Amino acid sequence: MATKNYIFGYGSLMEEESRLRTTPEAETVLPVLVDGYKRGWFGRIGCPGISTTFLGCVVDKNCSTNGVIYEVNEKEIEITDVREKGYQRVQVDSNNVTFLFKNVHSSSKIWIYINNFHISDLKQNLPCQEFPIVQSYVDICIDGCLEIEKKYPAAKEVEFAKKFITTTHYWSHFWVNDRIYPRRPFIYRPNAYDIDFLLQENLADKSLFDKIYFE
Repeated sequence: MATKNYIFGYGSLMEEESRLRTTPEAETVLPVLVDGYKRGWFGRIGCPGISTTFLGCVVDKNCSTNGVIYEVNEKEIEITDVREKGYQRVQVDSNNVTFLFKNVHSSSKIWIYINNFHISDLKQNLPCQEFPIVQSYVDICIDGCLEIEKKYPAAKEVEFAKKFITTTHYWSHFWVNDRIYPRRPFIYRPNAYDIDFLLQENLADKSLFDKIYFE
C-alpha cells in the first residue's frame, strides 16, 4: 500500500475556506492533538509589504498543539510549501499524535510546518509595534476551530476552540483590529461575537482583549 501524506494545520489551515484556496480537494480533515510542539505568535514570513506576526511552531517537548490533518498528494505538498514559505516542513512522530475522530494508517507520514530559527532567537520574533497580531488572522484560526467543533463531537468535548487559545503562546498587546467592519464585525464575520467571547474568556491575560486597537 502506498504511503499516504498528511499535513498538520495548526493556524489558518484549520479553516476550510483558507485551506481550500491552496488545496481545493482538502475538504476532509481530522482533528488531532500533537505533543512536542509549541505554537505561538512568532511567525514572520518576510514578504515585502507584510508587517504581521503570524502563528508559528517550534519543537518543545513540554507543549502540545491542537489542529487538523488532511491528506495531500505530492503536488499539493509542493503547493503548500510555497504557501508556507519561511517555514520548514518536518515529519511528526506518529507516537505524538492523539486522534479525536479516527486514526490514520501507521505507515502514513504527517508533516508540520515549523519555524527554522533556534528557540533562543524566538524573542526576536514576538509581536511588536511594527509586526502586530492582526484580528482578521485570529478570526480565521478560531473560525476553523469552531468549524471542527460543529463537525466532530469529540472536538467539542475537548473544547477545541478554547484549547487553541490556551495552547497558543505569546498573545500580546501589540494586537490590531483590522476587521473590515470593526464596529459591526458580524456583517463580514458572522460568528465574530462568538470569537470575541472565546478570547475574552480564555486569554490567560484577560486585559489583552481590551487593549486591541484600531490602526
